[in-house]
Amino acid sequence: MEDFEYADYVSEERIVPEEKLGKYNLPFMVFPAAFLFLFVINFGTPPFLQGISEYFTVQNLFLIFTAGFLSHELIHFLTWHALSRIPFHEFRIGMRWSSFTPVIGCQRPMSLNVFRTGLIAPFILLGAVPMGFAFYFENTWLLFSACIFMGWASADILTFLLLWNTRKDSFVEMHRNKLGCIVFNKKQNPEEVFL
Repeated sequence: MEDFEYADYVSEERIVPEEKLGKYNLPFMVFPAAFLFLFVINFGTPPFLQGISEYFTVQNLFLIFTAGFLSHELIHFLTWHALSRIPFHEFRIGMRWSSFTPVIGCQRPMSLNVFRTGLIAPFILLGAVPMGFAFYFENTWLLFSACIFMGWASADILTFLLLWNTRKDSFVEMHRNKLGCIVFNKKQNPEEVFL
């Protein structure tokens, strides 16, 4: 577990304002739809339409959304815990009621690379990897699930982008009330400034 002392860092809030959330989030939610068109171009319309009728049932959607919520947050948690070695009790699961989505966060900042890896892990494991398999095996169930989970990770991608120009020695924690994070930049030693 990496050493972190609040006194050695200056905090900086990086959030997406709620009034702009839909505007910024939309491209990342629509992006997976491009794969639906690519699937139809590659494999034709009949298997795609058959997949829709088989996949989109009330029972399947309930299962996908329930399992999806749990899996998505569990991947965040397991990745962050494994890479940071922060104890289990430091993590908290909660609900962002404005978007009716569960969120998991840590009550202690973690290094930038660990935070980013855990942030993007659900997009890769539940979205990108199944999407690759969907095209390899010509499987519409994997295709639709991957699209849903890629769209689901849109808030994570936005948060990931908020960290684009962050110093590598910074620490980060998930914002507790808003979409975004809090970045902790190391205070500069006055002697280092004049070197």
